[in-house]
Amino acid sequence: MRSVVDSLLQEDLESELRSNYQWRYLIDQKKMAVGIVDLSNPANGRFARINGSYMMYAASLPKIATLLAAMDAIEEGELIETPEVKKDMRLMISKSNNQASTRMIDRVGYEKLEAVMTDPKYNHFY
Repeated sequence: MRSVVDSLLQEDLESELRSNYQWRYLIDQKKMAVGIVDLSNPANGRFARINGSYMMYAASLPKIATLLAAMDAIEEGELIETPEVKKDMRLMISKSNNQASTRMIDRVGYEKLEAVMTDPKYNHFY
């Protein structure tokens, strides 16, 4: 993963997180990890992380997989990006909304989730 870290994004992330005393303490104690993927330009995704080599449980990690599967389905023409789909994706990620997540899983399907999570083109994301 080190090879895909964007140095400028990494510097910005470290500066922002370390400016908060409590976050800095948690990071130094290996009790906080942050990973960020900037897909504002999908052809040139950028990645940065803090404590990225340490395994930590992320409560909403399955929602990220669902979002990736939904975005893949939209790109492949398997899912139409309606206002309702966009709203549910936003709620699922920004508010960790379980109902929105369930609706997105219902739209995408478990087979698509499995296919995306085992697709070699996404190996660098996990």
